[in-house]
Amino acid sequence: MPIAQARPIGCGSVERAASRRFLAYAVIPALVAFLLTAPACNRHEEVELSGSVQDPSGAHIPHAVVLVTDAAREVAEATTAGADGSFRIEGLPPSRSYRIEVRGPSGFEPDVRDLDLTTDRHLDVVLEIEPIVEAIVISGPPPQPPSVRPGEPRRRVRVGGNVRRATLVNYVEPTFPADAVSQGVGGTVQLEGVIGTGGRLVGISTLNSFVDERLVSAASDAVRQWRYNPTLLNGRPVETVVTISVAFEIP
Repeated sequence: MPIAQARPIGCGSVERAASRRFLAYAVIPALVAFLLTAPACNRHEEVELSGSVQDPSGAHIPHAVVLVTDAAREVAEATTAGADGSFRIEGLPPSRSYRIEVRGPSGFEPDVRDLDLTTDRHLDVVLEIEPIVEAIVISGPPPQPPSVRPGEPRRRVRVGGNVRRATLVNYVEPTFPADAVSQGVGGTVQLEGVIGTGGRLVGISTLNSFVDERLVSAASDAVRQWRYNPTLLNGRPVETVVTISVAFEIP
């Protein structure tokens, strides 16, 4: 009766088994390390927006509101500038289609711009002084002097970028030209000028084209005699754009 003999394990089998054990020991730690570092990798995909808010004189405007939106990605973040006018928004997903809106205190125009935020950015924003708009209506004849002089002093002073809006202190009412009245000619004259640091109107121009020249002349002659207390920025007079609408209405 034949005696059973043990079959020797070949070298190839031993090498394959060892190789499988080596791969298992090598892959598992690598996989654990990847899972532990995945959040860190995601953090590198976030960007940061920082900057400052200033007025035209270079002074900082504290507590301005900074809004960052990306409608396509449904992202909306907001922050408020600190006492030194600086701001910072972290953790934003990179995008080329962000819209940045910065709003300061009354007396300043908001700054709205589109921004590519695919990397960290620093943005220094200068808020311009808000233009002034005046509107009056002239009915005739005869023109009646207003019972209350327009342009009561208006103060709009806020912390940071300190602005006091210009106020009209000497008002001359335009006269409705008699020949225009008799011919039934009316219309609205749109004028634009600059209130100088001395309170006088300079650089007056007409914005609309299709209006009777007699009305333009009457409106311009009166407006050139207007005087303002100029706009003050941080206590100093500055030039301000003003738009004036003079409506000549046929009774």
